[in-house]
Amino acid sequence: MKQDLTCFLSGGPAPLRWLLIESLPYVGRLAAFYPHARLTVITEIPEVADLPEFAGLDIEWHFLDSRWERLPFPNGSFDAVLAENLLTRAYEPYDTLMDISRKLTDVGVLYGDFLNVRYNGVLSALQKGEFPVREKHLYAKSEMVRLLDDTLFKEIDFVPGEKDADESAARAWEQKGYANINHELAVSRYLFRAAISTARVANLKSLYTPEVRKELARILHRIEYDVQREENITRLQCLCQQEGIFPDYLQDFIEGSCLHAKNLRYLWENKKI
Repeated sequence: MKQDLTCFLSGGPAPLRWLLIESLPYVGRLAAFYPHARLTVITEIPEVADLPEFAGLDIEWHFLDSRWERLPFPNGSFDAVLAENLLTRAYEPYDTLMDISRKLTDVGVLYGDFLNVRYNGVLSALQKGEFPVREKHLYAKSEMVRLLDDTLFKEIDFVPGEKDADESAARAWEQKGYANINHELAVSRYLFRAAISTARVANLKSLYTPEVRKELARILHRIEYDVQREENITRLQCLCQQEGIFPDYLQDFIEGSCLHAKNLRYLWENKKI
C-alpha cells in the first residue's frame, strides 16, 4: 500500500499561501487543488523553474539548500508548508522544524513524512549488522511526536505512506516481543499533518484578526483579575458590538484563553457581561 501527502488535502478556493520545500511533484497538483493559492517553491536546482510543467503557474522561486539553510521569509508568512523527504535529509531536524513553525501563521499546517526506524525491514538489516541508509534520518513515531511537540506543533495526525501488503514479517518481529501498535512494524514510511493550533483553537483564531483577538484577550484578563472590572465590561460590550463577536464565540474564547474561566462564566450566567 502506498499513498502520498495529497491524502490530507481537500482543495478549495481559499487564497492560501503555500510553501513547498523540495517537493516539485506536488507543485502542479497543489495548483489544481487550490487554484487561488499563492505558491512559493524552494529547491536547490534553479533550472527546474524553466521546466514546461511549471509554465503558466504563478510561482515564487527560491534556490537554496533546505537541509541546512534557514528560510528567507518573515515569521507568519505561510498558511501551509509541504515538505516531502525534508526530515529524512535535514542536517538538524529540530532547527529545521522550529524554523518552519515560525514561518507558519498561528493556524498554519505542516505536511511532511519520515522513514520509520521500527519498520521490519530496518530491524532485519540491523540484525545482520547492516544499516543501508547512512546519510538519512529515521524516526520512531513516538520520537516524531516529541520532536513536533518541542517545535510548537499542537495537533498531529499520522497515516501510513508505505505499508507492506503481506504483514507476516512484521508479525514475526511482534512474536519476538516488539510492540506493533497500529501495525507499525509493517510501515516503512509515515505521512503526517502537524498544525500549529488545535482544531478548536484554529477555529477561534480564523474568525477575527490577531489585533481583535489580542484586544479581546486583554479585556477578558482584566475582567478575570478584577482590574477596573466595570470599565472593562463596558469595553468588552463595545468590542463585541463593533466587531460582531457573537456569544458562542465569546464563550469558547473564554474557555480557551482564561485561566479562571469559571469566574467569567459566573459573570456571564448572571448577566454581568
